[in-house]
Amino acid sequence: MQSIFGFYYVVSLLSIMGWPRRRSLFNSEAVVDSTILDLAIEQMIDWAASIGACRPELGLQTIASMFRDMDWNSGEALDISVATDNLRKQWIEGGNSNNPREAVGPAKFSEHSNVISMKQLKDKETKYALEVYCFESLLWGLINPDSFKTYYSTNEERQRERMPEYKKAGLAVDYIPTLDQMLKEGEEILRGYEREVRPLSLIPQKLLNDAISLGIRVNSL
Repeated sequence: MQSIFGFYYVVSLLSIMGWPRRRSLFNSEAVVDSTILDLAIEQMIDWAASIGACRPELGLQTIASMFRDMDWNSGEALDISVATDNLRKQWIEGGNSNNPREAVGPAKFSEHSNVISMKQLKDKETKYALEVYCFESLLWGLINPDSFKTYYSTNEERQRERMPEYKKAGLAVDYIPTLDQMLKEGEEILRGYEREVRPLSLIPQKLLNDAISLGIRVNSL
């Protein structure tokens, strides 16, 4: 994977929330609160899953962009049917097939330290892990559109209940968006990526065929 969608989303959200900050008065190292980073990653998973579930063409374009250097006509090209089969067991082991966060199961940075430096966040392995979470979330949404919609509608109230937790952690959440609002904001994130990084790729025919074989409802078909 050659793109930075997961990293781009997380860093953009952290920036909106006023992170990174100085480690201390006498240490100018840029750091991020680990609890806030975990919350930002959860938001990224919701975002990617929403794009896959509700904007499948855009989701497939995003996957094509992740693998933009791939020869889609070769025998070694990505097969999302195989990738999905490999992930299903993990999703089931996540404990709740209706919850993309539990299905993907991202590592919790807050379990290891109170803060993480921007140097660590920009590390190649960390950026790759974020991209894997993003890819898995896109696939989960593409395969489970109805489950995502159920998850999001039931999760709205739970998120509202967590507002005091978010504020205590310093995450300036003013409101919990509806699904339509989230999709609009999610599309704007991708448009920002296109402006700042590069345009999204077109959907290769093989990727489109694989999606159809999985029963993914591509809007233009």
